[in-house]
Amino acid sequence: MNISVPSLRVNDQLRTIAELIGNERRSSLTLAPEVARDDMREQIRKKIKNDDLYEGCRVAFRHNFQSVKLYFLCGLPGERPADLDGIVEMAETIARIGKEERGHWANVTASVSNFVPKAHTPYQWNAMQTREYFRNAHQHLRQRRRGSVTIKCHDVETSLIEGVLSRGDRRVAEAIELAWRRGARMDSWRERFDPQRWWHALADAGLDIPQLLHTPYDIDARLPWDHLSVKYGREFLEKEQARSAGQLQAMADAV
Repeated sequence: MNISVPSLRVNDQLRTIAELIGNERRSSLTLAPEVARDDMREQIRKKIKNDDLYEGCRVAFRHNFQSVKLYFLCGLPGERPADLDGIVEMAETIARIGKEERGHWANVTASVSNFVPKAHTPYQWNAMQTREYFRNAHQHLRQRRRGSVTIKCHDVETSLIEGVLSRGDRRVAEAIELAWRRGARMDSWRERFDPQRWWHALADAGLDIPQLLHTPYDIDARLPWDHLSVKYGREFLEKEQARSAGQLQAMADAV
């Protein structure tokens, strides 16, 4: 049995969730801290503290949970080497807590997704990290892994194509049709996914891929999706973008 704790409720319930679920044998506890440092987590407005997460895992091991799966993001704006190192350190700390509570190292899996700036979010103006950045980050994480910790990283090519589809204009529709006509089917299956088919279709549709992926939008620029109405409008998103940028600057100044 796999128990997932909703991210917005983790701080309130994480310390007691295992007690609430019961004391029978459990398989895995799944949590989404997103990042491994408290200050970076404040920047993305996720109110989870590492101490709460560790204590929650300790209680879970006491209540017969066998393993923990963690979801992280790689490539967020302002990401530091310490944030990458923190992913492995957090996983190792939880594995060690398992040993303290159960007598053997717990199996901990850190699943790392690549950050894609999405429309209608405060990060819609931000650029996406490069292919080289993600590959180096993934290699760094795997090289630091030890013991019972497993690192799983999302496919870089898939994430980059998601980035183009997320940040592009109406020409993306033409590219999607081109890819489909050229044989793109069931591409969420790894064995069916051909990234070169997509890159060629995007280029043939006239999209400047480096510009779309790796160049930030000006805060006052008209965005391709501005004509769509959303619950939280542009004014709110601009304020959140400014708040995030201010938090990042404060983090940089503190180094």
